Amino acid sequence: MANETQYIDLTLLLCYNSIAVLFVMAITYLVMYRQTLLLILVFAFTLFVCIQSFGKFFSNPMQNMGFIKLMLLLPMGLGVILLLIRLPKEIRNQYYIWYSNYINMAVLLNIFAMLFTPDGGTYRGNLSRLVCLALLIWLLQEMRKKRFQTIHFDQGLFLFRSSPLHWIFCHATYRIVLLSLPSFETQKFLLLEPLSLIVMFSLFSFHKKRFALEQYFGFADTLVVTTITVLSWYPILLPFKTNGPYIKNLNQNEWDMILIPLQLMVIGFALLAIFKNTKQIRLTTEN
Repeated sequence: MANETQYIDLTLLLCYNSIAVLFVMAITYLVMYRQTLLLILVFAFTLFVCIQSFGKFFSNPMQNMGFIKLMLLLPMGLGVILLLIRLPKEIRNQYYIWYSNYINMAVLLNIFAMLFTPDGGTYRGNLSRLVCLALLIWLLQEMRKKRFQTIHFDQGLFLFRSSPLHWIFCHATYRIVLLSLPSFETQKFLLLEPLSLIVMFSLFSFHKKRFALEQYFGFADTLVVTTITVLSWYPILLPFKTNGPYIKNLNQNEWDMILIPLQLMVIGFALLAIFKNTKQIRLTTEN
């Protein structure tokens, strides 16, 4: 219900997010120094989940959707990127168009799928679809400016070249609002955006700032989103019983009043960028 009073267990919130931070730190370390081990872990865990879920796949529609999302992120997302990083440079160059198109399509479809997120009976949920569409068009224009040759590999890192910083921060704002909707377990995804940005800066520094900061976001976001999705796949059982303290959560109408102005700002930035890109593309075509 939109006006139902809910309370947040601060102890549970702190535990969930502390675990998320520790796992993201561990995965980031493996990406930097032990990529082969991480690749093995990704496919071993994928096999484990597939075997475990085989018998119950058709019994729970919601679990089926979660399983499909996990497979898209883990082996077909992070796993593919790590595999491409480990391939010899000659093979990567030979098949560049194929895997570049694969990654571009995966990125666009992932954002497009967010259009179908349940709105939870909220105004910001409905407005999120418009924000998502604007961000999708903006990103598509940025890809076109690079002639859809958007990816690059350098010294063991994956770089995505079509998401400018303005788009990254607008996307972060959009997703913060999206994750506040009733259909998400917000406490498990609370640090998703801060962690994605922190990992982006970490990869940028680790790589000695060889490329523009924004090019590290695609890999950073893939790492963080996949890690947190894996953590949410299995319920975290704490070794002790939580008993508060509790704080009162805002109801959905109150969240609408706070977050809708942020959505309107994102739409404004996105429309301005789309207008500028359209003008630039038109001039380039004419010349």
